[in-house]
Amino acid sequence: MNRCVKWCSHLSIGKAIADLAALSTGERKAFLDGIVEPDRHHERIGRGVRSRRLSHHRASERLIMLHVWMARRSFLRNDDYEGYRHLGMALHYLQDRSVSKGFLGFTHDAREARLAEQRVPMAAIEDGMRRYVASPDFVRGSISRTKPLKDPSKIMLQASFRSAAVAAAVMDARGIKETGREHRRLLKRHALILLPSALGSLAVGVSLSLVWTSPFPLIVSLPLTVLAVYLDLPYRRSARLAEWNGIGRH
Repeated sequence: MNRCVKWCSHLSIGKAIADLAALSTGERKAFLDGIVEPDRHHERIGRGVRSRRLSHHRASERLIMLHVWMARRSFLRNDDYEGYRHLGMALHYLQDRSVSKGFLGFTHDAREARLAEQRVPMAAIEDGMRRYVASPDFVRGSISRTKPLKDPSKIMLQASFRSAAVAAAVMDARGIKETGREHRRLLKRHALILLPSALGSLAVGVSLSLVWTSPFPLIVSLPLTVLAVYLDLPYRRSARLAEWNGIGRH
């Protein structure tokens, strides 16, 4: 397939996001270079003869989140070039997840050719950049909800909305101060829960080794441990958000 056709939809969505985000010339170039880089250089995993080319249309959530985190960390250290480049790469894989390969891939090239003829729905771009949440959990959820579709107009609509929402979430740095306050509050709560949780886990381990003697310790300690883990979930979510905003865990 002509590479212009192959990249056309990626570039169209990327340019719409860059325009709405008012990226500078340098930022825009890094972003658009990144959005076509997976097709240019064909990312691989593994080494030597065991390496294999990454599948774009079945790109794992883990792969996309890897580029998302690299983009976010680059922005936090003011390395905008790498930030926009990795953000573009993440969006390339995210957009490809919207395109169904069809039966044995026979209809894939024809579907991409029809997709290249679609206009970017600016309402979807605007909606995505308005409804995002600046957190890794939001981004991960956006990736998991992106499903392969067959209709070119529906593909473009989903890819545009998801790309804009993820891009806005990664670029947004406004929540750092508020996240810091909330994280410090939950850190104190985490410290109070940590010791009972550790003791409960130890009790469970001991109980399992002695369960043949009496199941009573296990019956008592296991629910307490589960409760401690449940009560600590807000801290664990906060810890991810703190890392997202470059805030240490201390």
